[in-house]
Amino acid sequence: ELSSWIQMSFKHYAMQEAKQQFVEYDKNSDGRVSWDEYNIQMYDRVIDFDENTALDDAEEESFRQLHLKDKKRFEKANQDSDPGLNLEEFIAFEHPEEVDYMTEFVIEEALENGDGFVSLEEFLGDYRRDPAANEDPEWILVEKDRFLNDYDKDADGRLDPQELLSWVVPNNQGIAQEEALHLIDEMDLNNDRKLSEAEILENQDLFLTSEATDYGRQLHDEYFYHDEL
Repeated sequence: ELSSWIQMSFKHYAMQEAKQQFVEYDKNSDGRVSWDEYNIQMYDRVIDFDENTALDDAEEESFRQLHLKDKKRFEKANQDSDPGLNLEEFIAFEHPEEVDYMTEFVIEEALENGDGFVSLEEFLGDYRRDPAANEDPEWILVEKDRFLNDYDKDADGRLDPQELLSWVVPNNQGIAQEEALHLIDEMDLNNDRKLSEAEILENQDLFLTSEATDYGRQLHDEYFYHDEL
């Protein structure tokens, strides 16, 4: 039950965050966020790149590529073909991993080189090792370990479309279960493998800094906390 609640907590906060963003992006308050409104909120101006013309400056070209990806995701999220995105479509744009009809697009977006697989280099993105460094930074070691041990199930050094699902559309069930077991191990005083109200209050500092409560933010959401916990 705790694991299920933590999963709901993850999704609930993501949805609430997207709803707050929607209000900020919808400049004319017409119930839809246009591509221009998105640009104005993100960059303080409307940006329009030519899809077929690369830029000479490497940094500007990198930004152009990212901006074009955003535009394609924005267009994919629009299901009703009306100009701009309604709230549900905006949530699909901001959190495509939570929406079934965006799954295929998210996987295609990850397959940058067109061979149908993601290599370790593609997985690590633009990281380039510092020639002067003796070893990779800690976060790179962690990411390499995730690639090799969590995602690359067949150990062939690349992620196929099925393996990609666990990366680009992460399943929060495992994360939630780990957090639930952690809380029970730390807070279950009578060893019944359940958490009572008294046990939560006894260990409230740990509970408040847990992913289960989104580091305490969920407890300020009166509807979610009282309705679900």
